Amino acid sequence: MNTEQAMVADSRISELKAALTELEGQGLTIRLHSVQNNTWHIADGGLYSGYVVREDELLQLGRLGKLNIRGIKELG
Repeated sequence: MNTEQAMVADSRISELKAALTELEGQGLTIRLHSVQNNTWHIADGGLYSGYVVREDELLQLGRLGKLNIRGIKELG
């Protein structure tokens, strides 16, 4: 991995951490769902309820200003 690729990866990790922190700040429960698929389980209460969302979908919602439970529900 060259320096440019490392910078992009670091930027993406920082953006993901910010998105997860934002969701936690909204009172949502976040758990890693699958390392292999880069998916996260986002729940708005209840142990067995919630949504599985890909990392890239979370980042896109953040860029669109829709990083909340409604935006996640709209993903279907």
